[in-house]
Amino acid sequence: MQTIFKDKPKRIFDIGGNTGRWSLQCVNYDSDVEMTIIDLPQQIEMAMKNVKAQGFADRIKGYPMNMLDKHLALPTGADIWWMSQFLDCFSPMEILSILQRVRNAMSKQAKLYILELFCDAQKYEAATLSLNATSLYFTCLANGNSRFYRSEDFLEIVEAAGFVVVKRSDDIGLGHTLLELQVN
Repeated sequence: MQTIFKDKPKRIFDIGGNTGRWSLQCVNYDSDVEMTIIDLPQQIEMAMKNVKAQGFADRIKGYPMNMLDKHLALPTGADIWWMSQFLDCFSPMEILSILQRVRNAMSKQAKLYILELFCDAQKYEAATLSLNATSLYFTCLANGNSRFYRSEDFLEIVEAAGFVVVKRSDDIGLGHTLLELQVN
């Protein structure tokens, strides 16, 4: 949280916010921040039930949208854009499309943080093997294109979308990588 809040953001957009758990952690961490969860309508409905139950409906809003619909515009005005284990659900071309639309909606001063698991950024061989096996499951049995990427492949997509890596932090938690990006 300290990394995300180091510049005192006023508005954060949580793309793929699912149940709203991370957004709730943010409003509990900083009493001034406002959150917007961007996700599918059914996910927003579930997230907003959780938000209301915890008394934060005044500081956490929902923005229902399908991130794969290239014709839908993203909201604007966030200081921070956040994606946690969201992009690994998509193919490289879908990731590129999502990142390009985020870049187009971002101000030059805003930052994009992406928290992902990368196969080639694991501390232990067993973790690399586990991620590769899980990728096979996602690709073959789940939706046909989810996978855990190699960081080099992922960073090529990031660059093609018009972002530069400000900072990369590996070995967060149980093997996550946090990318801090800005518009190129």
